[in-house]
Amino acid sequence: MPAGLRQAPVYDPVLRGLHWTNAVLIGGLLASGLAIQALGFEAPAGMLRHWHGIVGNALVVGLVGRVTWGMIGPPHARWRALWHPAAWRDALRSRRFFVAPTRFGHHPVASLAYLGAYTLMALLAASGLALLAIKSGHGPLRDLLAWHFAYRQPLRLVHEIAAWAMLAFVVAHLSALVLHRRLHGVPVAQSMITGIQYLPENPT
Repeated sequence: MPAGLRQAPVYDPVLRGLHWTNAVLIGGLLASGLAIQALGFEAPAGMLRHWHGIVGNALVVGLVGRVTWGMIGPPHARWRALWHPAAWRDALRSRRFFVAPTRFGHHPVASLAYLGAYTLMALLAASGLALLAIKSGHGPLRDLLAWHFAYRQPLRLVHEIAAWAMLAFVVAHLSALVLHRRLHGVPVAQSMITGIQYLPENPT
């Protein structure tokens, strides 16, 4: 264990598995979405759209798993572990948003960003399923939206804005992992691999 730090097992295997599954799926969706935009109407774009839809359906399953585990899982996996309105108000009042972690579990301030990320994922999944129904008449929303092309452009705009916002979150999240290590001396990234979390021995 690094000097000056204390440790505790925090994140359970199911939570870690869901985290990485959804992270990989989001990465695949963002990469394929950007590639589809770049290719336009070229032939490979059609194949990519097909796989984009398959991965999107897999994300729906992953999100359902995470929502369920957030209700029945251990304390640090529960949704209430991400709910810290007092910490959010304090951060807004003091304008100190990037502070060293001082408690085991999700960072109280960052948890607001995590909730926002899950909201974006849900929006991406819902708008993606709606577009699937509109454009091809498939999916769980086909009875509501199949071939209703009037909704295509608004939903496509929502889908694209949510995708860019999700990409911004990914960049911010990865940057925060690096900055916590460099500025606060606290390794954070491994907690979703081993489940072990480190904190300063004497938090300030």
